[in-house]
Amino acid sequence: MHPVVEILRARRARGDRDDGYRVALAVEGGGSRATLSGGMVLGLAEAGFSGVFDAVYGASAGTINGAWFVAGATARGIPAWYRPGVMRRVTGIPRLACGRPLVDMRWVVDELYRRVVPLDWAAVRGAETPLHPMATDADSGASVDLAGLVRDDGTLRDAVRASTHLPILGGPPVELAGRRYLDAALAETLPFRTPLAQGATHVLLLRTRRADDPVRPPWRSGDLLARALLRRSAPGAAAAWRTRYERQLADEADLLGRHARVVHALRPPSGSRDVGQLETDEARLREAVEVGRAVALAALG
Repeated sequence: MHPVVEILRARRARGDRDDGYRVALAVEGGGSRATLSGGMVLGLAEAGFSGVFDAVYGASAGTINGAWFVAGATARGIPAWYRPGVMRRVTGIPRLACGRPLVDMRWVVDELYRRVVPLDWAAVRGAETPLHPMATDADSGASVDLAGLVRDDGTLRDAVRASTHLPILGGPPVELAGRRYLDAALAETLPFRTPLAQGATHVLLLRTRRADDPVRPPWRSGDLLARALLRRSAPGAAAAWRTRYERQLADEADLLGRHARVVHALRPPSGSRDVGQLETDEARLREAVEVGRAVALAALG
C-alpha cells in the first residue's frame, strides 16, 4: 500500500489529522478533461475522505473541483460539468464569430456558479481545509499560489477565474491585487511542487491524463504562433509556454523517482475514452465523471 493511501485511510478511521503529517490534495485540470478529476473528488467525498486533507491545491479547472470539495458540495456541483447546455455555453467556435473569447470562464464563475448551480463561496473561504488556487503570473511566468490574495467572495472568484483562464483563447489576463494572471497549467500543470515547497509531507495527486497518453511536444507551427501572441500580451506566460514541455517531462521523472514515496497519483485507466479539452458532449462528460469516481473509489474506498 502506498504511504499516502495508508495515511489517509488511518485518518479516516480515526476521524482526525493528528499524526504529524501534512497531506495535500492536488487537483489537475485540463479544460473539459477536468471532468475526470471532478469524478475523483466526488468519489473521495463519497468514501468519507472529505476531512482528511490539510490543504487542497487546484490547477486550472481542477481549482473548481477543489472548491466544490472543500465546500462539502461535490454531489451538487460536479454534475454541473454535464448539465445540458453548460459546456456549449462555455466554449465553441461560433463564439469567435461574435468577438467573444473561445472559452468563457467569467460566465462559469460569475453566472453558472452564482445563479444556475450556486457555489457557497463563503463556505469555500471558511472551509476547515483551505483551498489554494494556483495560477501563472502573466508577466514573470512564475507559478503562484493565490490563496493569500483572497479577502472576500469577490477576490475568491477572481482567484478561481485566474486559475482557469486560458491564455489567448480566454481573452486578456485576469487582474488581482495589481498583478495579471493566467491559467495555472502554463507554469505548473500538475500542482504537486507548490504544496511540497510549502511544507506538505505527502500529496494525493488527481491526474486527468492516462498513463498511456504521455505528454507530447507541441506542434511546431502552433507553438511558434502561441509564443508570438503571448509575447505581446503576457511575456511571462510566453516564457512559461516555451519551457512547459520540458517541465512536464521533469514532473513525470520526479513522480516516478525522488517523489515516488510522498506523491501518489490517481489516473484514468489506460484505454479509457479520450476527453478533449474542449469537449461539449454531455454523455461523454458524464461518462468521464463516472470514470474518475470509480478510480477514486477503487483506490481509496
